[in-house]
Amino acid sequence: MSKRAERTQTFVERYVNGEVCADDVDDYIDAWHAHPNHQELHEFLGMSKEEYAAWLRDPEVLAEIARARRERRAFPSAE
Repeated sequence: MSKRAERTQTFVERYVNGEVCADDVDDYIDAWHAHPNHQELHEFLGMSKEEYAAWLRDPEVLAEIARARRERRAFPSAE
């Protein structure tokens, strides 16, 4: 198995795939605090700075982030 295939998926990748629910983000944040590294939290979660800022303002935006990822379009959408 390649190193790339062994990489752990981020919260957002798993959320988009339906493997975790929105409330599971707290477990990822706890893991980030428990195992500090050189990643910023938004990177660890798998969010861009823009996605992270929007999510901090309104956690409900996570569904829109996932929709944008599934539809392979930019977030925020320019609708």
